[in-house]
Amino acid sequence: MAYLINKRFLLLFIIGFIPILVYSQSYSDYEFRKFSIAVNGGASLGDTNRNEYFLSSNFSLNTKDSYSFGGSLQYALTPAWSLELGYQRTDIKGLDSPFETKVNMIAFRNIINLNQLLMINLITERINPFLTAGVGYDMYNYRLATEKIYNHNSSYNLGAGIAYKLTNTVDLFTHYDFHIGSNEMDNDTEGWGADMINALTAGVRINFGKTNAIHPSWKPFPADLSQSDYELFVAQVDRINTLNTQLEELEKRSDQNDQKHDSTIQDNRAAIDSLNVRMDRLEQRMDDLEQAFANLKGSINPVAVNQETGKAELLPAGHYVQIFASYALLPAQRVRKYAMDQLNDSLQNAEEKIFIIKRKRYYEVLIGVLTEFEDASNIQQIMTNFHEDAYVISFPRPVNLMTDFEGLKKVDEN
Repeated sequence: MAYLINKRFLLLFIIGFIPILVYSQSYSDYEFRKFSIAVNGGASLGDTNRNEYFLSSNFSLNTKDSYSFGGSLQYALTPAWSLELGYQRTDIKGLDSPFETKVNMIAFRNIINLNQLLMINLITERINPFLTAGVGYDMYNYRLATEKIYNHNSSYNLGAGIAYKLTNTVDLFTHYDFHIGSNEMDNDTEGWGADMINALTAGVRINFGKTNAIHPSWKPFPADLSQSDYELFVAQVDRINTLNTQLEELEKRSDQNDQKHDSTIQDNRAAIDSLNVRMDRLEQRMDDLEQAFANLKGSINPVAVNQETGKAELLPAGHYVQIFASYALLPAQRVRKYAMDQLNDSLQNAEEKIFIIKRKRYYEVLIGVLTEFEDASNIQQIMTNFHEDAYVISFPRPVNLMTDFEGLKKVDEN
């Protein structure tokens, strides 16, 4: 049966392909162009019976030089080792007797990149000598009289070549292949038991992968560190470790400060929330106050106020409405400023009619002086929803209550 593949070749092919499964992950973490396609062309050297067997072919009969061309698929296992599955076509033509054999060769090769093993890539990253070795299968045919003969057999190959890196994608190469096949390819079984088809070809290899990736065979050789470089590297590592320790200490201090800050905020949250609620409620009552000021039956007269502190030391006779009270001066000043800002349009000279007095341990925000008690009572009722202790105070005070306002000067003691 024509072109049958014998069992010996199948066994050799399977054994040769096993390393792909074992070593294909060796360089999986690198960005390499591992898959390649190569095409080549050249000449199969003839046997002119001049004892030039090292370079020329070897047959039982004298033969001519003939063409040779083919292609292959390659996969790089490591920077130093690739596998190739190739096809080659050539003819064997008789020199003295007219015969011609057409040969189709399939070969499975190991490619050993010498630039990695001999450290040539320390000198240049563009030149790569390589060796090849493998097994193959030959399918050939020739004509005898009126009959065309088909035959096939396993083969072996050795070779050497040199590659040149043109770009990351394209490599150029030349290759000498020493091919040992069947002794019947020249239609003669004389000789030492095998025919040798030795070819010299040149070709192009296309490497597939990402733009910046290279074929593993062009991987740069690791540079050696000098003693001074090593000492500098160790010093930098020590410095980084010291900085990391300092950073951890700073982070620890920052966490402690954050905890203290959160604790302080939590401690003051009740007071802050209380003040915010009062401010919200004050804002709700401002519209009512503006309406009450617009409907006054009497008038509101100004009071002498220290504009820096907002405090009044002299209270004329009349009626006042307390709208806020606090143990501290700062919250009282905030409420006074907010009230002035909100009522500035409806209450002329608000900074002289909204002020702070000190009564015992309280700082109280008052509106006054109102000439009519009814007006003061209306404003006090509006403010009760904001500050339940809002009240109306009138001067002059009864003698028994004068001590509550010690330190304030009262006008018109009668």
